[in-house]
Order: sequence, then C-alpha cells, then structure tokens
Amino acid sequence: MSWLDSIGLWWRGLGRRDLARVEAVPVGKPADGLTQLPYGPMGANDRDYSDMQSQYTDALDAWRKNPQARRIIDITTDHVLGDGFRPVASGQLGRFLDQFWRHRQNHMDMRLPAIVDELSRAGDVFLVLFRNPQDGMSYVRPIPKSQIVKIEVADNDWETEVAYHERRGPGEEPKVWLSPMHPDAGAADAVMCHYAINRPVGALWGEGDLATITPWLLRYSRMLEDRVRLNWAARVFYWFVRVPKAAVAATRAKYANNPPSPGAIIVHDDSEEWDMRTPNLSASDAANDLQAIRMMIAVGAGQPPHWHGDSMDVNLATATAMERAAVRHLKRRQQQVADMVIDLCHIAYSRAQAVGAARRIPNRDAITISLPDLSRDDNVMLAQAGGELAAAFNGLTAAVGSGSRSLKERALRLFFQFIAEPIDDKDIDGILDELDEAREAMQAITPAPDADNGDEEETEESEPDDALSAVGRIWRNGNGA
Repeated sequence: MSWLDSIGLWWRGLGRRDLARVEAVPVGKPADGLTQLPYGPMGANDRDYSDMQSQYTDALDAWRKNPQARRIIDITTDHVLGDGFRPVASGQLGRFLDQFWRHRQNHMDMRLPAIVDELSRAGDVFLVLFRNPQDGMSYVRPIPKSQIVKIEVADNDWETEVAYHERRGPGEEPKVWLSPMHPDAGAADAVMCHYAINRPVGALWGEGDLATITPWLLRYSRMLEDRVRLNWAARVFYWFVRVPKAAVAATRAKYANNPPSPGAIIVHDDSEEWDMRTPNLSASDAANDLQAIRMMIAVGAGQPPHWHGDSMDVNLATATAMERAAVRHLKRRQQQVADMVIDLCHIAYSRAQAVGAARRIPNRDAITISLPDLSRDDNVMLAQAGGELAAAFNGLTAAVGSGSRSLKERALRLFFQFIAEPIDDKDIDGILDELDEAREAMQAITPAPDADNGDEEETEESEPDDALSAVGRIWRNGNGA
C-alpha cells in the first residue's frame, strides 16, 4: 500500500470520527441529559431535602423490618382511631359525608388506618381528591412523601400552600397538583391536600414519630444480633488436659487426630486432669445495656415501656401513672387526625357543591366527630364523676335559690371551675335570670295557704306542679318548698 492510500484511509477515518463526535454539556446547562428536580422552596427550619427523604426511607425500612418500630406505629393508630372514627353532619351535608365515607372507591373505614400509619411514619401525608364530574363525588388516593419534591406557597403567606410537585419518570417533568387553596382549584379535576405533624415553626414539612428513635432501634437490633452470635459461641467449649511435662507431646499427638466426640466416655489415669472451659458472655452487664436502650426508645416514642412488652417489674399504680403522659400525647394526635378528616370531608363537599352536585353552602363547623375513648378507664371515671356532679348540683340549686346575687354568682363560678368547665359572666347572669323568672312564675301559680282547710291546701298545691318548668321545680326543691 502506497503512502497515498494510507493518507486516503486516514482522511476517511477522520471523517467518520467527525460524525461520531460527542460534546460534553456541563451539568446544569440545557440538554445536559439530567432531570433537574425543583427542590424547594424549603422552610426556614426544614431539614435538607436529601436528609429529610433519607429519614423517611429509614423510618419506612425500620417499620418493615423492626418489630418495635411496627408496634410503636400500631399503638398510635389503635389508640387514635379506637373503635370507630366517622364524621357526621345534618341534612344534605350529612348524607354526602355518609356516601363519601362508604363509597366503594374510598372505603374510608379501611383506608384511614393506613393514612394514620403514614402520617406517624413520615410526618406528612399527601392525599389527592379526584372528583367525578358526573355526581361530584371525590375519591381519595394517598401519594408517598418520597414522591413529592416541592411545595409551592403563596407569595404573601408561606403557610398557604398552593401547589405540590410530584416526581415522575426519568427525563419527565414533575407533575403539578393544585392545592384547594389555589385560585384555579375549583376547575381542576383533582386537588392535593397536605397534612403534617411534628412540624417546627418555620417549616413546611413534618417529621415522623420514628425520626428520633430510628438510630436507637438500629443499635438495639445490632446488640441483639451480637448476643445471638455470642449465645451460639457459648455452645462451643474446650477441654484443657493437664499432664506431666514429659507427656505433653505424646498426649497432644494422641488427641490431635482423634478428639473426644460428644457423649464419649474418657478413661484416664491420675496423671491426666480434664477441665472444660466455655466463653464468659457477661449476660448481666448486657441486660443493663439493653434495658437502657429500650428506655431510650420508649422515651422517644412517648409510650411507657410496658406497652412494648417490657414490664420492668412495676406495679399497677406505677404503670397507670406512666400512662398519663402517653394518653395526653395520643389525645393531641387524635385531635390532629380529627381535624384532618373534617378538613378532607369539607373539601370533598365543597368540590361537589362547585359542580352543582350539592345545594347547601359548605360549612366546616357543621361537621363533627365523636372522638373514641383512649382508655376504657375513662368511662368508669366519667360515671363516678357524673354521680358526684349530680349530688353537687343539688347542693348548688340550694345555694343559688336565695340570698345575695353576688354570692350566687360566686357559687356558680366556683362550681363550674371545680368541674373544669369555665363559664363567663354572661352565662352566669342568664342562669340567675332564669331562676328568678322561674321563682316569680311559681309564686304566681301557687295559691295562698288556707289555715282552715289543710287538706284542700295540699290538693290545690299539688295540682300546679305539672305546670312548673324544669328550672322552677329545681328551684322549689332547692328552697325546700
């Protein structure tokens, strides 16, 4: 091949190389081939986005693998929801809520525990309401926190969330869900609702109940795994054979290739002394360390240790006292979940009313939820308090039946203060005015006593009893009339 042919081949190769040329595009520039996720805006006190999502992933992984994490979440959900959790209202609003709650696309009785679980694990729950244009009914679909990459807020109020960005596939732009607070939410086919717990002031995102205890759950699991391995090693033992110095080599050679099998009978003379050695696990020290970690987990969960199966040798009185703080915390969580459910139902009805599927004007205050008891002991205590309250009420009617009005006002105020039901001056004046009216009405219908005919007096006096109001009878009984 001549040198001219070589130059021609080189030239053709250079041309092909030019066709296959690749230019590197700096990251962040257009056409860099990467999907730019719009992280932010984040609140002033929010965690870094990657740390927040890592925390959520760790909590979800712990819930799936660690029985203590699973139990902590289950206990919270079981106490919050109790035997039933359903919103009610009157009229058309109540009928819509019943249909919304029971609809086969919702099954809220079955779906609500999973939503509360996610709220406790993640600290945030994102619920999408898809509206059926035919009947205005909304269908609830949760979206994991890990799929939300951005929360948009109003320009003039960072607490008013207007839109959410959901992560899509590689190379795809995030999907934008409008919040019910967005100006265009009424015409949207679906809106997203965001509810958060454990949210610091100045933060848009919440934090799950497992956030502070996940590291301790991992430490406890590792220590238990180490104890399992050591317990396996405890079954391994060594024979120490003491023989005269001159017989050491012969004895070692004797048992090197033929060690004693388990259960074997070994016969030796006085020149050999056999001793079995096993590993020292220091179990007592490990028990204290494991209990200290369990206490840290219980404190972080806000639940007493005996709820997790750790009795700690406490009596009933101590266990009852330990539950008080936990019940207060669960009561607050129960109110948060109730507010979430009421808000969700109000939004669903408002969207139905926007398309003409309902006529009544939406009223959030008309939706109520009867919260279930956190403890069965509450019923016993309420029954006892009811009996004592009835007895105290009889004494109260006697105290306010006569005498100074200022004294009556003080007695009423103290009574309601003692039963933890504060009352304002307007209500006190209303009660006293009603008692005065009842007294005047009773005196008007009660005939004057007739000294000549006591029997007729008793007959005539007993007749108007049915005409007395309930307040009048209470006043008369309290005054001994």
